[in-house]
Amino acid sequence: MKQQVYRVFTLLLFCILQTAACLKAGETGSREKDLFITGRISNDKPFTGETVELTYTLFFKGIAPKILDIAKPSHKGIWAEETASLKLMPSKPEKIGNTLYRSAVIKRMTLIPLQPGRLGINGYRVLCITPKNMSTGTGPEPGDSLRLSAPSVTMDVVPLPEPKPPGFRGAVGRFSVAASVQKDTVQEGSSLRLTAVITGNGGLFSLPDIPLSLPEGFSRIDASTTHIPGDKTEPLSESLKKTVTLKAKQQGTFTFSPLSFTAFDPKRKIYTAVAADNLTLTVLPVDENETAERIESTRNAPQPENIPENRQTTPLYHLLFALPFALILSLLYLLLKKRPSRNLAPEPAHSPQEFRKQLFTAIKLSCGFEPEKHSRSELTDVLKKQEIDENDLRKLLALLDELDRLEFAPGGQNKEKLKNLRQECETLSAILRSRPSG
Repeated sequence: MKQQVYRVFTLLLFCILQTAACLKAGETGSREKDLFITGRISNDKPFTGETVELTYTLFFKGIAPKILDIAKPSHKGIWAEETASLKLMPSKPEKIGNTLYRSAVIKRMTLIPLQPGRLGINGYRVLCITPKNMSTGTGPEPGDSLRLSAPSVTMDVVPLPEPKPPGFRGAVGRFSVAASVQKDTVQEGSSLRLTAVITGNGGLFSLPDIPLSLPEGFSRIDASTTHIPGDKTEPLSESLKKTVTLKAKQQGTFTFSPLSFTAFDPKRKIYTAVAADNLTLTVLPVDENETAERIESTRNAPQPENIPENRQTTPLYHLLFALPFALILSLLYLLLKKRPSRNLAPEPAHSPQEFRKQLFTAIKLSCGFEPEKHSRSELTDVLKKQEIDENDLRKLLALLDELDRLEFAPGGQNKEKLKNLRQECETLSAILRSRPSG
């Protein structure tokens, strides 16, 4: 009897624990169902090189959350490009079962599988921040945050059928090509512009380079390529515009298709030839009569009036005319260089550094060398060789010593002392500048 009671009690306790666990699991599941991400691919069995589109959609209830990417999708063996996302993602009502949600596309990607086999795109995670309150006239209160992981997406990539036709370079998709020229008749030696446009739903960025086919009578000068994205109605459709400047080298009439290649059409599952319509260009010889008239008009152009003929044809006349002016300018330059600004009054100095600069400038103008590049002993020797008056030299050295002491002495500088030094420096500078240059 006791054993049966014990079994009943154990079974009851187990049921209570299971019920609590189920209630807890039900709460977590309902919260996750209020906010989740789905991933949808436009074609899960593409051919190698075929363009497909991957779309991640957020489903939510109530206030729209703020979405932050925290992990990009990883994809091996797949060329991928993210479509530019909108700053404001529009949402629309959508019913799943009996539950009404709002859905918003949060990421679109263009994918091109580069190899056959099963390939996956996984690891995309976002952070959702949902404000608690969004009342009119008040800012949103801090809300809850939730990290969501998008489901993995796989596709079984089919290899391209064999045998591949000769000249196939890997273009997969449905393409059309158009070409035009700036003008269909040109003269030999002139240039013209050729434009070719490739339009299709394939990945043109992964498209191999397709060279233009030109006849032997033309050479390429320069070229440029422009990418034109598709519109909203056909997001996978895009165009490549190739513009080439050509030069006509040979006379004749040339008929050719400037752009042609082989592509695999994944819808029809066949290889197709894609080519622009033929263009016809005519290269004419240079008009000899027109050239002769141009030369003759140049010869008969009116000459400038009132100018003697010998002045037009004799450059020696111009040389003789300009020579005296050149000699005068040269003499003026030498005179100014020898005694530059000797008579200009120096600007008043106000500090020991400016007093020293004033003295050095006077020495430079008088003796022709830069005293700041010499030590005190070297400066003394050079000034003695310049035959500076001994009394003036003694005053100069004493002033330089006094300026050094005043500049590096601790404490403030005495205004009366500065005034006396200014007077002594100005007097000695005037004496040095008045000396004849050595």
